Amino acid sequence: MNNKNVIIVGAGRLGKGFLGETFYNANWNISFLDKDPRVISELKKTGSYDVSVHTTDSVFTNTISGYKAFLADSNYSIADSFLNSNLIMLPLYPADFKEAAEYLGHCFDLQYEKDKNNKKTLICLTNKNHIINEITEYFRNSLKNDSVREWFDKNVVVRDSIVRRSTDAATNYSTKLVTTAVASLLIQGPVNCDFSDVKWLDVRENVEMLKDIKVFLINGPHATTAYAGYLKGYDDIAKAEQDPDVQKLIQSVHDSAVQAVLYEYPVTRNEIRELEYLPAAKDEMSDSIFRVGFDPIRKLGKNDRLLGVVKLCQKYNIKYDGLIKAAACGFAYTEPKDKNAMIIQNEIKNRGITATVAKYIDRKDNDDVVKQISQEYNKIQAGKFFNE
Repeated sequence: MNNKNVIIVGAGRLGKGFLGETFYNANWNISFLDKDPRVISELKKTGSYDVSVHTTDSVFTNTISGYKAFLADSNYSIADSFLNSNLIMLPLYPADFKEAAEYLGHCFDLQYEKDKNNKKTLICLTNKNHIINEITEYFRNSLKNDSVREWFDKNVVVRDSIVRRSTDAATNYSTKLVTTAVASLLIQGPVNCDFSDVKWLDVRENVEMLKDIKVFLINGPHATTAYAGYLKGYDDIAKAEQDPDVQKLIQSVHDSAVQAVLYEYPVTRNEIRELEYLPAAKDEMSDSIFRVGFDPIRKLGKNDRLLGVVKLCQKYNIKYDGLIKAAACGFAYTEPKDKNAMIIQNEIKNRGITATVAKYIDRKDNDDVVKQISQEYNKIQAGKFFNE
């Protein structure tokens, strides 16, 4: 191993399957940190895990070993690894950043005491955009005093990224994972750490704008595939994409998103192709409806992959029928393993579809978009949605 050290906070699918595999190939020293005892236990059990990697021209399995794995315990067993690291990767859901910051605050306090010259780069891997200032404040608020905060502001950068890689496994704690390796992680610059020796990490300008575009052009149609595919009885994204009804809906969502993006952002059609069309992986890995559809509360948010495009379509007088239908499918997503899907279903049962839609897309009950989504939802319940 070389003397470069990375902390990966969140040792789930993306943490192990993308980041662990990527930094292992670059010969970095890897330390995983997770709050789930089973995730850490499984990593320690054999001291290795397997990742099936699908590139554009080959499929191979990498066995990742030589890492350290730490539970987010009250003893801060991660402390020594943290003090020696310059790069911290955070593949977390948006709701988990505050808790992670509160835990790592003690480590930053220690860093201030032990070595004030250490500069760190934190890279956040989440599809939610425009939250880096919020995440930064989580970290600043976790520090013990203003002196540490002043040091933090000068020596630590918190950066966003655009994830363009599918990674999956049977469970979050699984040690058998599968990932595609066809496009780089796009990282907001500038950074304090040199990771130019690590493949698949690419520092770019205008990441915030590019992330909006990526979420609308890729994640919107992807979520549409998951929710419409679920209603058609599929459990696999690739199979859902082959269904003519689902294909038609995906195309409608995509076309509206492209028009909206070209009106809203200073980009041309050619400039967005890199975000819109990723190279195909050999023997394309299957991707589960469950993974892609996970957390409909977030994905149906007012500025997210579907309703965010609706807002732009209204602004520029673009048709958005497909987006309404896709959102209705999201409200009809009844996967029992998805906690937030169940929260939505309980609200529909107790409050009705109109009030539930209004709440989660943050519009009034009498708003046209709320009415349209509710109408399409009712068609789904009546078995008429795909028969029009």
